[in-house]
Amino acid sequence: MSIGYRSILQLEDTTDAVGVAEEQMHYWLRGKTKGRDRSIERSDWDGPGVHELGERARLTVLGNTSHDGRLRRQLLEFVEDNDHGVWTTRVYAMSSPDSRRYRQTVWFESEGLGRKGQSVAPSPPRIVRNTLETVLAFDGAVPILPEPTMVRGDEAETLFGHITDQERSLSLIIASPIPEVGDEPWRRAVDSITKETMGCASFFVLDQDAHRLLNDLLGAAHSLPLGALRTFVPGVELDDRLDARRHRVLTTMTVLKGLVRKPTTSSAPDRLVFDDRTKRLVSVSPRLQLLEKELPGDLSRATRLLQRQRLIFTEEPSAAGTVAAPETPVAQTPCAVPTPPAAPETSPAPEPALEVAPAPVSEPRAPWMDRLTALVRRILGRETLDEQALQALSERFERQESAVRSAQATTDALQSAKEQLEDEVAALKEHLETERFERAVAETERQAAQRKTRQLEVWRAQRPDHYEFIETPGDVWEDDPVSVVNIVERLTDEKGFEEVRRYVSLTDWERALDDAADIDVIDRSSLYATSFWEYVLVLMDFAKEVDEHGFRGNVHNYLGAGDRVVGRKCPQARHRPNESESVQNNSRWRKERTFTVPTELDPSGKLFMTTHFAPTNRDQNAPRMYYAMGKKDGRTHAYIGYIGTHLTNTKTN
Repeated sequence: MSIGYRSILQLEDTTDAVGVAEEQMHYWLRGKTKGRDRSIERSDWDGPGVHELGERARLTVLGNTSHDGRLRRQLLEFVEDNDHGVWTTRVYAMSSPDSRRYRQTVWFESEGLGRKGQSVAPSPPRIVRNTLETVLAFDGAVPILPEPTMVRGDEAETLFGHITDQERSLSLIIASPIPEVGDEPWRRAVDSITKETMGCASFFVLDQDAHRLLNDLLGAAHSLPLGALRTFVPGVELDDRLDARRHRVLTTMTVLKGLVRKPTTSSAPDRLVFDDRTKRLVSVSPRLQLLEKELPGDLSRATRLLQRQRLIFTEEPSAAGTVAAPETPVAQTPCAVPTPPAAPETSPAPEPALEVAPAPVSEPRAPWMDRLTALVRRILGRETLDEQALQALSERFERQESAVRSAQATTDALQSAKEQLEDEVAALKEHLETERFERAVAETERQAAQRKTRQLEVWRAQRPDHYEFIETPGDVWEDDPVSVVNIVERLTDEKGFEEVRRYVSLTDWERALDDAADIDVIDRSSLYATSFWEYVLVLMDFAKEVDEHGFRGNVHNYLGAGDRVVGRKCPQARHRPNESESVQNNSRWRKERTFTVPTELDPSGKLFMTTHFAPTNRDQNAPRMYYAMGKKDGRTHAYIGYIGTHLTNTKTN
């Protein structure tokens, strides 16, 4: 999935946002004219317009100022075409001293287009880091920083205020301490993960005292384990235990697996840094959070006004031509159209003036007559410059002018329709996110009710003489995971989830971790994570039923057995006992479903899997979990070969 980029920086009220944007753009472009990676020929521009900075780079500058000069808006759009694709960076700036919140604001957008026309995720433009290193930037009261901040002791109270700030729109990524790693080496390690989230999140690293204090303030549901990274998205609700599922945790195990030692050039010890997989796991959520959220009203109005102005500007090349024309010298060419001999005779001036008139009149007229004749030839295909030709030229220009006015009206209408659709899409996204979260909550409640039902069934079967039912607390492995990545962590945890791992395992945890991250991008409410973990536990209970109670049949039969078995079950409709014939007969699709497995399951180390779980019946692009049953250490065992996005079939795109 390709992810664009956006960040919003509020500056101090005494700072001129428009001036900062221009200064930072100049500085950024100057860097592109130097060194081995030079990509543009010049970096200077003067005033609004389209400025060619090289053969494959241009800068568009647009500005808008209110009548009283109190409100100023600006757009600087840099487009660069290089060997990797076309990269567009937009820097918007607004200086609005009378605004309630966004008085001095700079916001950035970036997108990439590959050589084959595909969307490519850009890294945060260097201009963002330059800006953050030059001026103080905030999201309301929350500082936006270019590097992680160390939080010690009582400073955790200030951080707690940032986490619970209901006006916050960017994510906060909090790193709890690792006892074996010193504060500064750990802070530098966290710094290695900030590049892809620059301007989209602020990082904070806790010392041990701050960690204890912050966990006390947050409560159990929102707390951070030692050595973990937690992303707090906007809108934290500490009194809602289920809200905790929105704030993803990268557990200690994944953090430690993602840390690698990078040799230094000096005699200093090796530096700890994060690998690319972990960087991606951390960066996706903050970037999407800002990119998909609707811009605040003041900024949205400024963006649309400048974009409309940009459309008008690019559709009227004559406007640029009127500026450039005086600066472009016009070569003097010999006259190609002879001066009509009758011209001097028709002059009303006295006869002495007629003797000197031809030279000064005919000489200056020759160049523009030449050009006018050439224009008539090019547009009308006529060789003669006469009154009829000029009339035809005039009519042609009138038709073109009418077409331009019509096109402008159409453009305005289309832009208005586009803005209306953007508003509708933003509202639908917000509604969808709410629906997903509520569905995830309902799924959690369903599973809790099902767990109680199973306990009642066991109580009824085993203790018929008891009339009092006592609900027992669930095991640690019955808690919902916060993400699909968390499922991978659980299934590779050698201590905390041994009971599950006796009966269920992943065949390729590294691929599973990458695929899980892709699912988490589209599932910020953790609905899929809840469903997939239920399927894992279903497989565990099925294996127990086979080994301990002699159940005969496969998983599909088990799910349809009703109360004849008391193990955990999900709706049978969520299980697919086989693939369709079209999939089985297609070699490419078979290959997609052939996964790495232990040699005790298949001597080749590869197995074509057909049985799988499907979290939803309706969404053909929803993720799937493929598995195969076998034996391990004498027990019935489920081998999960794949948890990821929907594989190709006749219904997928």
